[in-house]
Amino acid sequence: MTFPTTGVSRGKVGVRRPRPLLKLTRALHKGSPRPQRVVVRGLPHCRSGLLTRKKNAGHVALVYGADRPWAIPGDTVIFTAWITNDSGSYLRDVALIPRSFTNEGMEILHYTAEPSQRDLEISLLAPGQSVMRSFSYLVTDSDHLHGGSLVSAMRVRATCRGQLIADEHDALVSLSGMRRDWPFETDPGQRRNS
Repeated sequence: MTFPTTGVSRGKVGVRRPRPLLKLTRALHKGSPRPQRVVVRGLPHCRSGLLTRKKNAGHVALVYGADRPWAIPGDTVIFTAWITNDSGSYLRDVALIPRSFTNEGMEILHYTAEPSQRDLEISLLAPGQSVMRSFSYLVTDSDHLHGGSLVSAMRVRATCRGQLIADEHDALVSLSGMRRDWPFETDPGQRRNS
């Protein structure tokens, strides 16, 4: 088998280095509509090892939401986080991290009930496996006076094949509903229609 040679000599006069890449690219473009004297350099369409590894590095998904779209004082809102390993690799040191929880007045709120710190850390999550964690909050009069929304932000992070991966999600609950014991009417025609 002989290889095409370059026009540059190495060391001794007349000794030329083989160029298998040039032969490969010519073979790949043999049936192309381009003239044969034009050779496009490149490799066949395949992924390099680095890209393949990055694709399979793993992915953790966080789905986070509330059990109701709006709430009034006295309602208990349940926030639920689903952590899913939607890759083919094991995830290690998975942690659910509460980022912030505020009302429209930017007051820092605290959940009425939440999982213990031990339950927020999962040592191993198998491919396709999911876990669920719930938080609850009792809506107060102060929250309702500010109006707007309750905003709860969560983050999940994990390690997969030595890489740190993460996902974030926010849950919103509107506080625009009227209290059951509110002394004022919102619509004067409401009483007449009752």
